[in-house]
Amino acid sequence: MANCNKERRALGMGEMPFEVARAAIEKYAADCDASGKRLLQEVIPSTMGEPLLYSHFDELLEFCRALEIPLNLTTNGTFPGKWVSDAAMELLLRSCSDIKVSYLASEQFDGWKANVEKLVRVRDRLREDARVATVSLQVTLHKKNLHEVPEIVSWASANGIDRIKWNKVVFLSTASQSLREMYALDDASLESLRNEFRTGEFSASNVKHEGSLFFKNCADQCAVGGKCESCPFADEVWVWPDGHEDHCPNPERRWVGERSE
Repeated sequence: MANCNKERRALGMGEMPFEVARAAIEKYAADCDASGKRLLQEVIPSTMGEPLLYSHFDELLEFCRALEIPLNLTTNGTFPGKWVSDAAMELLLRSCSDIKVSYLASEQFDGWKANVEKLVRVRDRLREDARVATVSLQVTLHKKNLHEVPEIVSWASANGIDRIKWNKVVFLSTASQSLREMYALDDASLESLRNEFRTGEFSASNVKHEGSLFFKNCADQCAVGGKCESCPFADEVWVWPDGHEDHCPNPERRWVGERSE
């Protein structure tokens, strides 16, 4: 059984068949609370890659639209193929609760800022629609991009970004010491940054600041090797390409701990 689990949960499981995605959504879409409110509030198409390159993304989008379940989309900002057009961005904005553009470093690729600015312009044209998505950044904070934080906040504020999720870089226990030294942030740097958002120069920004940086008891809640006293992902279900489910996104448990069982 242990070998089966290790093999089943290995990386590189391939693309999820649409039938698996549809079955998972149908399973939970039928659940309601005592008042009749649907418990499934949104679908997060997290493919460990670029969701807009998923070969069944159009089917997924239309299926969720038919059920009136919004997507919560995280993209790298390339908006490949048709998705860079105004019409496609409008469709995404009308179909999602939030569109987050992930950010690791300013040199991630040419044109990502222009794509985000275009997405915001399309959003602004649709603002009278109550179902239009918010536009966010999801920043992975590490030693090499810490100096970019003021520029990111300034640009986001000037261009109408609704929110920035600031997430501390996470390392598996198997990560090398050299990698940690290259990217890891010390507690003092993280606390200084939190204070800047609470009462410092960034507190006056019109952008909402969230993310694991602000988790209770510092940024380490649900971090690698940590113990979760109150899981921020307790209401989420993670569905894998073979259809099995996880209720904990902790990468240490999923990719390291279970392989040693």
